[in-house]
Amino acid sequence: MKRFLTAIVFLIVGTLVVGCASVTPKAEMEKSTMTVSAAGPFTLDNKGKLDFSGKGFVPGTNIVLIFNSSDGVKSDLSDALKPAPEVDASGAWATTWSYGRMVKKKIIKAGSYTIDIVNEDYDPLASVVVTFAQ
Repeated sequence: MKRFLTAIVFLIVGTLVVGCASVTPKAEMEKSTMTVSAAGPFTLDNKGKLDFSGKGFVPGTNIVLIFNSSDGVKSDLSDALKPAPEVDASGAWATTWSYGRMVKKKIIKAGSYTIDIVNEDYDPLASVVVTFAQ
């Protein structure tokens, strides 16, 4: 009886090890085919708006954009995005960021900044660099 139980345990463990060996984490799978675009450079305008779009994302994913300031502070841009970005059935999304408030507060100055695109769990999916000029 012990041999039989030992054989079953080895069979189950072996199946799990072999079956899980080729599993790719979801976030890693998503990163491989995504593209994000934002044309620029953009002007330092108190009423400035910037259009973002992406394709190759998992349909139904809620997208969060994170602005990385030059001093290392990260800001969630959700309140400044219209419409809230959600990936459609074809894997595409688009939104417009009203960045004027950050120009008024002198958070955005002339230069380049990285915008991280993450899911609602803040798992990184992609990033894009945006440039602002006078």
